[in-house]
Amino acid sequence: MKISYALRIRIMKKHHTHDSDYTLRFSPVLNSNGSVCFVDHFRNKESTIGLTVDDREFGCRVQRKFPSVVADLIDLAVAIHASDRLAVQHLRREQSRIRIVLPVRHPELLNTSSFQVKLETLLGWVTGSRWTFDFQKRTVPGRIVEQEEWIFPNEPEECEVALWSGGLDALAGLYTRFQTSHTASFMMFGTGSNDNVYARQELVFKALQPSFPNRLNLCRVPIRFSDSSLHQKNNILRARGVVFTLLGAAYAYLMGQKVLCVYENGIGAINLPYRASAVGLDHSRSVHPLTLLMVSDVVSELLGEEFRVCNPFLFWTKAEMSKALAEDRRSDLPPLTMSCDSPHRKRPIQCGYCSSCILRKQALAASKIKDRTRYVVPHGKRPAGDTSLYLHHMLTQVRTFRRLLSASDNPNFQWQALTREFLQLDDIVDRSAAAESLLPAEMQSRLLKLYQTYVAEWDTVKSRIEEEFLDKDSNQQVSSKLSLHKVEGLLP
Repeated sequence: MKISYALRIRIMKKHHTHDSDYTLRFSPVLNSNGSVCFVDHFRNKESTIGLTVDDREFGCRVQRKFPSVVADLIDLAVAIHASDRLAVQHLRREQSRIRIVLPVRHPELLNTSSFQVKLETLLGWVTGSRWTFDFQKRTVPGRIVEQEEWIFPNEPEECEVALWSGGLDALAGLYTRFQTSHTASFMMFGTGSNDNVYARQELVFKALQPSFPNRLNLCRVPIRFSDSSLHQKNNILRARGVVFTLLGAAYAYLMGQKVLCVYENGIGAINLPYRASAVGLDHSRSVHPLTLLMVSDVVSELLGEEFRVCNPFLFWTKAEMSKALAEDRRSDLPPLTMSCDSPHRKRPIQCGYCSSCILRKQALAASKIKDRTRYVVPHGKRPAGDTSLYLHHMLTQVRTFRRLLSASDNPNFQWQALTREFLQLDDIVDRSAAAESLLPAEMQSRLLKLYQTYVAEWDTVKSRIEEEFLDKDSNQQVSSKLSLHKVEGLLP
């Protein structure tokens, strides 16, 4: 009798005796010729994949000597990135169990129960998987950058280090900071393993440089795989934001800073679930306030001193962030950025119908910036299926916000209504108000204003966004769907 693949997996799970689903044994993380041995215990398969990090740009720094504990932080980020990429994780199935064996310079620090609890809690929160770590003593010399002494040629008096993704929020956030901090210099940090992402980061950076001469620098640290083409990749990269932030924290510390900034609008950062979402909507926690708080704790624990990751735009909508671009009439810059969750290989690249693309369109429209970006919807050939699904979910969420916030004129009652529906908001206030230097009541007030502003913005642009999902071939079909949703009470 032929046994199906799914049944084989269930049988293997039943007889599975390992304490992990995947084990990743790393050789020392190097600039070249590094590797990871990946063991899939379910399938009883083992493979070795090349893995390197090019951290030579960290040579341009304020700190003369390269702290070995920062090198360990880099190695940890690389190991998490590789594990997140190679170990298949499922959003709606039981947790994956991932075990990492990694040689480091200071195993006595990384193996402490305090550090491991913080690290495992962070990764469990952002990925939904269970992570365990075995840090062993590294016995080979450090990478090139660790062996060199360097002084930043002109140490900036006022310096802000921030993550640089090549997205609209990073652009709008940086542009806004330029306008409000007229003397500060900005050190932007990028990373990843995708050449297209790197090209995008550089494109946006170079477009900004002429407007702000001598105030802008870009440092990037790529992570590269080799011999991995035959290996199944995980498409749900939930730890990507943590990796980005850990490496950014290393860069900030090397630049003599104890704060790393993340530019992300509050709606996207908190990323509340859509009430009508029943299929495949990704509610990432990459830059969630609690994620940034936990990353701060992990980095502080390892460095032995306080370090903070902050989001200056937690209480701003994406449209509010974009107003600085609108005021300077820089409609030329947003089309250079990438926001799409599922970019297409052929042009137009950005789909125009995922939640990130729709929020981008909403923000540019609400901030009165002409959107010159080309999207599959409405400019390209539409894929099969319902491209208006994400729009329906987002409008349902907006309708929910409107109902809850209009239940009373009393802010206390509004907050109670909002947190009955979205329980995590209370947790965010309880755990992060102090980090934001706010009293809980002040933070509640600012979050209420955030969602009120977001609803008001949608009221001004909803019809314009909906029109983009109507074309001459599907006009009647989509119009009927929108009408049906209104009848069912799903749309305002």
